[in-house]
Amino acid sequence: MTKLGCAPPDRMAGASVDPPPTWTGVPPPAPGIERSRLFRFSDGDRLEDAGLILVDGGRFSRTESFESVRRADGGRTLTSVIVAADGSYRVEGRWTYDADETAQAAQGLANYGGVPASVTIRVADAVATITVSSDSGERQITAPCRSCLIDMSPSALPMFTMTRRYDAAQGGVQSFDWIGRGLTHDVELTEVRADLRRLRGGELSGPDGALVAAAQYHFVETFKDPGTGHSIQIPFNLYVDGARRPLGFACRAMGTTAIGIRSGFADLTQRMPPVFEADTVP
Repeated sequence: MTKLGCAPPDRMAGASVDPPPTWTGVPPPAPGIERSRLFRFSDGDRLEDAGLILVDGGRFSRTESFESVRRADGGRTLTSVIVAADGSYRVEGRWTYDADETAQAAQGLANYGGVPASVTIRVADAVATITVSSDSGERQITAPCRSCLIDMSPSALPMFTMTRRYDAAQGGVQSFDWIGRGLTHDVELTEVRADLRRLRGGELSGPDGALVAAAQYHFVETFKDPGTGHSIQIPFNLYVDGARRPLGFACRAMGTTAIGIRSGFADLTQRMPPVFEADTVP
């Protein structure tokens, strides 16, 4: 697994979960958006964003429906449903952030080699507790997590949180610590660093044809291979609008470039081509 889903997923089936409770006034899913079974909505919450990211990248190809809810306490809850283009897997995730975009918890519906499992990650006192439960039992590990972010590959959504935490006034390269748990790979990553910088601003054509202000970021993810212990680096680009809503991403891994574009923004990489380590910004 690499953070944010640039590793080939294992074959999996869906996991079951009790249906979520409902409240009066719960907004229906937007057209074409599959709502996660982990979605929760309470009085005072507001559906802030919803979309579909289409990922093209050979064995990485998939779709990801997502919804972002602004809670009454000022924090944010993000949910997503990820489905392989070849139908080989379907997984779901939910991430909870406070009002400062600090990760508090995550939950996932996973499947490892045909075995459905649930994943929970909770952060308290700068320590993350990662629990994986299935019919065969439960296992748990802990890892340092002081203001870290939480990844559950193959989701692409959590990485956009870095752009919300990026200090534009400070600028330059800013580092973020991550922990990760695969939803299609039975593995954890507990010492991951992402070095992020803003590349440029620009404009994209939105779903209605109007121009949308956008920003492009570049980061390099550094982590240790769980099997060999060797250090691995993978470059990414992120694209967001003026409200830091996700528009797309690009990454290079294992000789493959994977590009994910939010539905309605087909010209994203033509207007703002990905920039990787050896490239220069136009």
